[in-house]
Amino acid sequence: MQTTVPSSHINQILHAGLYRNTIAYLRRQNVTFIEPDMWPPNSPDLNPVDYAIWGALQERLYHGRKFGNVEQFKQAIVLEWRALSQRFIDGSINQWRRRLQAVVQENGGLIEHKFN
Repeated sequence: MQTTVPSSHINQILHAGLYRNTIAYLRRQNVTFIEPDMWPPNSPDLNPVDYAIWGALQERLYHGRKFGNVEQFKQAIVLEWRALSQRFIDGSINQWRRRLQAVVQENGGLIEHKFN
């Protein structure tokens, strides 16, 4: 008797393998990164892309601009993404531990008022 494995299970297995391989690679390369046991659950307050980078990108995209079509918009996104300074990105990432501590202090409550 042959057992059929749902595709969602296959995707989970593949994702778990990729995850383990990525972590192992980063460790072998001596790359500094936030260890998986420190990763919080889904929280925009703790994701640098959500709490800093998307907002900055939106400001740059929409400031005095209009797009004639989707392709122009896509091109502008790529250009503005590349124009974000590494210093800005690093600063956003460096807020992470303070934000994590604030979430713990607030028992998972809102923290945005502490960083504006």
